[in-house]
Amino acid sequence: MFYKYALNYPVLSITLLLILFTHPISAKSNGDNTHFNQNIDVRFQSNISSDKKEILRQWINHSSDALTLVYGELPVDHFITKIKFSKRDSGVVPWGEVSRNTIPEVTLVVNPKSTLNELKADWTIYHEFSHLLIPYDAADSRWFSEGLASYYQNIIQARVGMFNESKMWQKLYEGFERGRKDTKYNHQKLNYLSDNINQNNSYMRVYWSGALYWLKADIALRKLNTGYSLDKALHELHKCCFDRYLSAGEITKQLDKLTNNNIFTSLFTEFSKSYILPKYMDDLNMLGIEQQAGRVRLGNKAENSHIRRAIFTGK
Repeated sequence: MFYKYALNYPVLSITLLLILFTHPISAKSNGDNTHFNQNIDVRFQSNISSDKKEILRQWINHSSDALTLVYGELPVDHFITKIKFSKRDSGVVPWGEVSRNTIPEVTLVVNPKSTLNELKADWTIYHEFSHLLIPYDAADSRWFSEGLASYYQNIIQARVGMFNESKMWQKLYEGFERGRKDTKYNHQKLNYLSDNINQNNSYMRVYWSGALYWLKADIALRKLNTGYSLDKALHELHKCCFDRYLSAGEITKQLDKLTNNNIFTSLFTEFSKSYILPKYMDDLNMLGIEQQAGRVRLGNKAENSHIRRAIFTGK
């Protein structure tokens, strides 16, 4: 879940969603593979017109295509996306959340005036869809789940062609900067801060500490030269473990087991106990990412610049 502008909007009651229409959308993958057994049921609030439904279906199809660019298929074979119109005339998609029911549900609140291009350019759906990449409902260590969604929301937008590599790293850098500047509760460890986020509203440090965790894990895996990346590790997790609930700690242990190392558990311990957003410029620099006056510049002379490009392309 992400609350735009760090506002704590109330959770929407499912009873407010008046469902009139269900339309399955077949998932598409990058390359020649297709996944005809995977589908998304889209359920619209009753006051949405047929023309608007078609625009919203195109948006969801585009965004699900982006999600398949992590490892070639959707992380769940079937999930529900509920669309409701916002009563506020501000923002494109002002609110969204994922519910981990027997069939996962993604709820999105949409500005009725939003065009297809505006919807595609908004990050909310990519963030919410990315939550589905782990079998987890944010019951503990929320920074872990929200960090994954914050990391991949930028990556899958770039991979599906919404912006280029430079803009992808610019967005990640700016996110880390927001997290670094969120210091009001730097006397509290990340785990405690995360567990009490609804009271402290420290979204930037919580979300972007989590995103940095996943970036560091991705870099560390790729540096091993064993063929593993975060994309591949999550795919292995999908194949073994999506039929059961796992806590954040259990997920890290399973990812370490699947990739034959201790990267995920050691980073998890380090981040859980952190009082500020851990340092990130050394990691960016080793990828050939420099910044000057807040603007990133990409170079290919760094030893690990190939890792930077691979994260962008998904190869």
